[in-house]
Amino acid sequence: MTRNLPDEIQRDVETMVRAKAGESRVLDVDATAREILGRHGGLGLEIGTVAASVARLASQYGCAVQLGGRHHGSGRIAAR
Repeated sequence: MTRNLPDEIQRDVETMVRAKAGESRVLDVDATAREILGRHGGLGLEIGTVAASVARLASQYGCAVQLGGRHHGSGRIAAR
């Protein structure tokens, strides 16, 4: 079950994805999630929880996503 993110982290996800979408149409989900967790000291959250939020928002912005160095089409996330 996916856990909801605290408001502060969700706002950071939105801000970072918006900024990265303005720079490139390919977004590295794992790297972005790790960057967000690092900025907030983790708060006991798993990277997958943050990555799921990053990926959902990236797809809303029409970005292709990258997971573990692999590129996936716009909004599509392949199982690892």
